[in-house]
Amino acid sequence: MNFKTQAMTEHFLRTFLDRFTVRDMCRFFSKIGVKATARECTDYLEACPWVFPLENGTYITKAGAFTGELFSIRPTPQEYDQGLFVPGSRCMPFVDGEMLSSDLKFFVNNERLPQKTGVFDSDMAIDFFILYGEEYAPQYIAADPANVNMDMAARDFELPNKIAISGFDLSLLINKYGLRKGDRLLCTVRDWNLGIIDLCVEQDGDNPFDRGLDGGARLDWYDNLECALLESFDRMGPCGTMEEQIANVFFENMSTLCGPSCGSVEEYINRYADRVGIEHFGVETRFWFKGQNVPAVGKWNVNLIRSVYGNGGIGFMLSQEILDQYILDMNYLREKDYKKLLEKIYPADYVFHKDEKSCIMMELKERNELISRSYNWFADQSKGLIRNQALELFSKVNALVYRIDKTAGNTIKDFPQQELVILTQLFGHLYKILQTVEEDPSIEKDTDAVLLSLDGMKWNFEDIRGELEAAVEEHLCNRFKVF
Repeated sequence: MNFKTQAMTEHFLRTFLDRFTVRDMCRFFSKIGVKATARECTDYLEACPWVFPLENGTYITKAGAFTGELFSIRPTPQEYDQGLFVPGSRCMPFVDGEMLSSDLKFFVNNERLPQKTGVFDSDMAIDFFILYGEEYAPQYIAADPANVNMDMAARDFELPNKIAISGFDLSLLINKYGLRKGDRLLCTVRDWNLGIIDLCVEQDGDNPFDRGLDGGARLDWYDNLECALLESFDRMGPCGTMEEQIANVFFENMSTLCGPSCGSVEEYINRYADRVGIEHFGVETRFWFKGQNVPAVGKWNVNLIRSVYGNGGIGFMLSQEILDQYILDMNYLREKDYKKLLEKIYPADYVFHKDEKSCIMMELKERNELISRSYNWFADQSKGLIRNQALELFSKVNALVYRIDKTAGNTIKDFPQQELVILTQLFGHLYKILQTVEEDPSIEKDTDAVLLSLDGMKWNFEDIRGELEAAVEEHLCNRFKVF
């Protein structure tokens, strides 16, 4: 797709509110001049983060699923005292998780709430953004316009004790609608694409302990949320992000979680969670059984793993875009040694099939002839350094992934689970960095930050590689028994 058709497709998927089918998607693509088979449309929709699959081959966008549904935010006493509330991640999963909370727009009876900046201690600031994951909250805080002059890389990505955050002024709600400390804001999304949210005041401040009929209904809401989360863990696992976890839970349980007595996810975690916590998942966090680390293998993926390893493993595969990055790195280093290039790409213990090595060598040479024609060494200094450092670590990570894949088989569940999770996360993060180097020219502005992040990944890899390599050796030894 070119830029125009991509933009039209994204606009459709961010604004269409009704259910639709693969055939509808094919018609839409045809209308904008994109040729796509039903299989290609299905694959596109299955991978799209803005779409939920339904039964019988139908789909609905997140905009269609969450527009008009009720959710609530309860401003903290500290927010009320400063006369503002900070959306942070508290509107998730009802809004676009990629939209900065400062870009949302709040209205009460068609009057827009103005923005206002508050100052909070760093722990409370992270709590406002906790549903992005504690590990990513500082990045969202640093991206806030209130912190435009703060250099997180210079601070080693540590927040100061006090931090400014953009919020929305409560004056109108206090003076005109009687908002008191402890009251709740009942919200609905009017326009998902533009981040427009309508709200009203729910006077709940006199009932801090959720007593009486209304309080009992809210306690039931927290029980329902916990049951829905627990049920999702075995069936869907940790998902890709915390946002994806709660998006699935709310979408599947709207009738019980999106009513007038709704509480909020952050209140649930801070006050009511009994069997659910925010737990470590490698270098990230997820909702999970309280007090338990999230494993790499569980009920949600064990059958897939059996089917993969039952067929001899996933083998060694790299996309063309990553192979191109290796070729660009060779040009950046001003080398022409294809044997050395091949050794960087493939693990030392990789067994080439007959004539495979010569065929790959020929393909690399042909690809380099094409790439080198437009390569500009002088313009590639910042990106080239990032690419070089990322590929150096990517080769090591990929080689270890390959060794585990060859060795583990159906015993993958017996490998060190957290180390295995971290390895897959490092693989994913490095893959994304290499994609960004290729696609985003603005990465040069963040060279220092990216290189610092890569240093952190190197430390993480060194922390886990020993235990994983030992597990590989143990599994190899177990294959040979003396009788």
